[in-house]
Amino acid sequence: MIGHLVFFIMLFAFWSWSLRPLSASEINFQLVPNIEELNDGSPMPAFTLPDPAGKKVSLKDFRGRIVMLNFWASWCVPCREEMPAMEHLYQEFRDKGFVILSVNVRDKREDALAFIKNLGVSYPVVFDPTGRWMLRYRAWGLPNTYLIGPEGEELARMRAHADWYSPGARVLIQALLSQKKK
Repeated sequence: MIGHLVFFIMLFAFWSWSLRPLSASEINFQLVPNIEELNDGSPMPAFTLPDPAGKKVSLKDFRGRIVMLNFWASWCVPCREEMPAMEHLYQEFRDKGFVILSVNVRDKREDALAFIKNLGVSYPVVFDPTGRWMLRYRAWGLPNTYLIGPEGEELARMRAHADWYSPGARVLIQALLSQKKK
């Protein structure tokens, strides 16, 4: 009887420990292969760009959330491959403080609009027709993705495509959201 009681106490302690918010040092960015953790917490450059309706959208509009900032173009084959997974990730976590801000770069507007419609992209999209902000972020190739913390601080960067709906990516986003709640 006492053995069962000890077992249940230990099980409850482990369960409650596993639900606590993670500290920054406990987040395993390597759950997503080839991601580069950015440890200095520098603020990401602020920008304001137009969305498909012409409304100005700023990175600062998403303060308080975990932001995945993704630079892409309709002619970029790896972008085409990763964006459906990003849509699934957004659908799973959007009500939990996560947003994807997608920046279309150096693309024909009509091609970009057809592309996001065809893929059923529901997360915010803005346009950087000259590539100015892509260069400011040192996003030398496409796709290029940044994870940004709730205060606008850089957390990690991916300089290639990724399976953003893999189990590892989902655990990473959940961990970042858990840390944000502290």
